[in-house]
Amino acid sequence: MKKEMNLPEEKERDFTVRQHKMAYAIGLGIIGAGIFFLVLEIIFHLSAIPLWVYAVILAIFLLGAMVCLETKNRQLAVCKNHLYYSNLFGKVKHFILEDIGSAKAAFNPPGGRDELKICSKEGKTICRLECSMQNADKLIRCLHDNGIKVAMEKNTRQDVKDLVLQTAIEEAKLPHFSRKAYGQAKILMEGWMEKNRKLGAKLHYGFAEYYGSRIDLEAQMQADEARIGESRGGLPEDYLCLLEVYVKKDGSFVRDRKKQMLVMSFPVFYKRKAKTEEGEIRLYYNESWKRDLENGLQSLAKYLPGRRFFLEQMELGYELKSEVSK
Repeated sequence: MKKEMNLPEEKERDFTVRQHKMAYAIGLGIIGAGIFFLVLEIIFHLSAIPLWVYAVILAIFLLGAMVCLETKNRQLAVCKNHLYYSNLFGKVKHFILEDIGSAKAAFNPPGGRDELKICSKEGKTICRLECSMQNADKLIRCLHDNGIKVAMEKNTRQDVKDLVLQTAIEEAKLPHFSRKAYGQAKILMEGWMEKNRKLGAKLHYGFAEYYGSRIDLEAQMQADEARIGESRGGLPEDYLCLLEVYVKKDGSFVRDRKKQMLVMSFPVFYKRKAKTEEGEIRLYYNESWKRDLENGLQSLAKYLPGRRFFLEQMELGYELKSEVSK
């Protein structure tokens, strides 16, 4: 690790972890409060005012200045495998990914915990950031993609924990992982239908494959051009495999009062560019799908009773698979 260096230019960086610009407004607001109290003291000056009042006003000014200074200076610039950390006073420390031994994340706002600590292989702290910072999620993905363990504190918010529940797998192992995931989903689906058999609802489910760049996040059912056909010749770079769950009753698909199809979808496999020096495209297995499915089924059991629905006899138009392959 090297000290006393300059930060790289913005155009040279892959991304930068820094405070949100809103912090400037907070800092200026604190300084404004200090000015307000100072003006009040000048207008209503009393000779008997103790010195600690001036100390409080000065402390307010300093706090506001520190917030603005931190927003301006404190950051971590990432350029391939080179990282540059600038502290509160603008002092820069340079290190590389190979210097990092581990990291620890804690993000529990109600409990007052917000920390992202990076440590050397000797266990010494290299730098401290916050999970609430801009691009902190990209940094966690970068560390994870490069094989650096990111430990999560117990009460850390789930969306932060999910960042490290993404496992890179070989494309040749896609059939194995998909069969395993489908088997786990089947147990959950059949258990739900048995537990909620009084509702008379059946679940029609399986894997559907898409070009991720063509997905419409607002659509109930994706357009045909977003789906990957059988003659694809390998997995595309924007490959996305969803576990889709449709609700049926008496053999018909169920729609709500707004005529929207009752369907849930959960990303299980996808491809993206790894945040490594080579930047290769990897296939990932999203291990959080099972928890999301469990939560979705719980919500569905609460949503269905006592509501009016419409039934529609129709063909889905595409196959929901129990196994996917490259």
